[in-house]
Amino acid sequence: MTIAEWREPAVLPHSPASVLGVVSIRGRMLTVLDLSQLLESQQRADSPSHLLALNGDEQLALAIDSVGETITIDSANASAEAKEVPDTAGKLIAEVINRNGDEIKILNVKEIFPTAIQGRERRRRRF
Repeated sequence: MTIAEWREPAVLPHSPASVLGVVSIRGRMLTVLDLSQLLESQQRADSPSHLLALNGDEQLALAIDSVGETITIDSANASAEAKEVPDTAGKLIAEVINRNGDEIKILNVKEIFPTAIQGRERRRRRF
């Protein structure tokens, strides 16, 4: 995982609203996603200030408004603090926990890309 300063992604034609475009971070081309669009819960208040590059095969980055502290969640404590995940979240939200009065949504990383493309088939190279 890498956090980088915001840079405007190159727009991809015919992409869903949740896909902001592509950007290069540390030599990797990443598809930048807007979580506020994926969660359909709120509109982005400000323009993003950072990019959060995720590790994984899909080469994704998330547009984020601000960088907070990094926290470690012990699985035993997480289940004690966990709340029920709302049905409207779909498979994207794995768990919701309360920490110091803040509600933290834990993303199911494997569901980010399928949620972003919303059932659209990716182009495949044919030989």
